[in-house]
Amino acid sequence: MEVKKASLGIEELDRLLSGGIPEPSTLLILGDVGTGKSVICQQFAYSQAKIGYKVVYFCIDNPPDEVKQNIETLGWSLRNLENLIFVNVHDEEPDKHWINAYDYEELLNGIKKYFKFGKRFIFDSISTIAIMHGERKTYNLIRKIHSWTLKSESISILSAVRDMHSRKFEIAIKQVLNNVMLLEREGEEVFVSIEKTMKTPRVKGKFGLEIDEKGIRIIF
Repeated sequence: MEVKKASLGIEELDRLLSGGIPEPSTLLILGDVGTGKSVICQQFAYSQAKIGYKVVYFCIDNPPDEVKQNIETLGWSLRNLENLIFVNVHDEEPDKHWINAYDYEELLNGIKKYFKFGKRFIFDSISTIAIMHGERKTYNLIRKIHSWTLKSESISILSAVRDMHSRKFEIAIKQVLNNVMLLEREGEEVFVSIEKTMKTPRVKGKFGLEIDEKGIRIIF
């Protein structure tokens, strides 16, 4: 049976996933600090919005204005992309799209309602939620996000900081989510590998990753 796939907006990463992310499914991007997790999330959000998908970007680590500025710094204009929504899960200052991250039930319900709107969801990052609410509640939230993603036949990307959590938690979320991408820093170099896929083969091995003025570049 042919599997529908969505491009990450990065040709070389699509190649590692044998064509992109299967739809519906979830992708965990687990990586060291400063390895490009957010850039991958932003490139996916922008590229999918450009081809007409409704995209919801949950700004958890940084406020929406900073995320937007970073996207435009990479040369991707957000002008007229009304189908790309940035939800403020970072500050306490309410705006049009805002979720109270400090109340777990409000966070849960706030995220759930957006699954009625979009087809592409980015959570950047779940590590901050784990710091705020603990690993057990965050694991519960991740399971729900995974379930909502499959039921709505959409795609969700969740980023997380490697080695910031217990090993048990990292193994548990890798088990729950369909696809797992690992970003590792070795000295001054960054490497990407695909640890897990579902409904699609993957290219095995570690490959160099660089960020230039156009975004992510993979070195084979």
